Amino acid sequence: MEHPGDFAAYVSALEPDADAVTAAKNAHEKVRERLKNDDDTKDAHKDTFLSGSYARHTAIHDINDVDVICIVDIDHTITEPDVVLSWLKGVLSKYYKETRLQGRSIGASAAKGVWLDIVPSTPLSADDGPLWIPDRDAKEWVQSHPKGQIAAATSKNKVTDGYYVQTVKLLKAWRDRLPTEKSKPKSYILETLAHQTIGSPLSHARAVVSVLEGIQSSYGFYRGTGIVPQITDPGYFSVNVAKRWASADFDAFLDQVKPAAETARGALDATDEAESRKLWRKLFGSTFGQ
Repeated sequence: MEHPGDFAAYVSALEPDADAVTAAKNAHEKVRERLKNDDDTKDAHKDTFLSGSYARHTAIHDINDVDVICIVDIDHTITEPDVVLSWLKGVLSKYYKETRLQGRSIGASAAKGVWLDIVPSTPLSADDGPLWIPDRDAKEWVQSHPKGQIAAATSKNKVTDGYYVQTVKLLKAWRDRLPTEKSKPKSYILETLAHQTIGSPLSHARAVVSVLEGIQSSYGFYRGTGIVPQITDPGYFSVNVAKRWASADFDAFLDQVKPAAETARGALDATDEAESRKLWRKLFGSTFGQ
């Protein structure tokens, strides 16, 4: 059974509350203003914009981090990733007590518990197109297209009548309940898998079934092979979002997908309301349908 009211209420409860949204907004607006006007960045600064789940409207519960892309006018062919990241960390350390050098960004602890991830970048060509992003671990610049990712999510949400974003939220809630950290894929991998498999759902229930069964049918046979297949970024087709997904973690995720798909199918096909709701609760917890 589809339980549209139960799903609507459950998704609503996943939404970040007003205080979290306000804190995130204040934090990103402040850091963007600082990067625009700081004496050490203003000459190189070209633009800043939001990225990540907050920008794609797929965040759930507390907004754990806010991704800010900072486009700067530099020559990536003669600038090492470490150099630009260390430079940006020095700037941000003027304003934040806690800053952290990360693989592709600088983390900064802002007010109200908001964690900022500030990603320096430079365009391949147009400022609104793909970007070069520094990868400190790989010691190279890599291509990404955050605005393309946002556009792909917006488009998919439109053609699915709003089910895409809400289904991603449901899948994140399911993912967060999985028993081991190894079995929990990064959020953008999960979003990409949903983007590939959601189809044209007519309900939340059918969307969840479509995605879980789609993942199993598309990728289940890779389980145990030591191979993690390419999973193409819907926002930039030349990028493989699974590039850094360890095969053991990929297998651990697939171990959870198969029974989850069977449970979701059973819940959808069940004709008894109580039995159907019981099965959905196996995926989403005891608050589903409360």
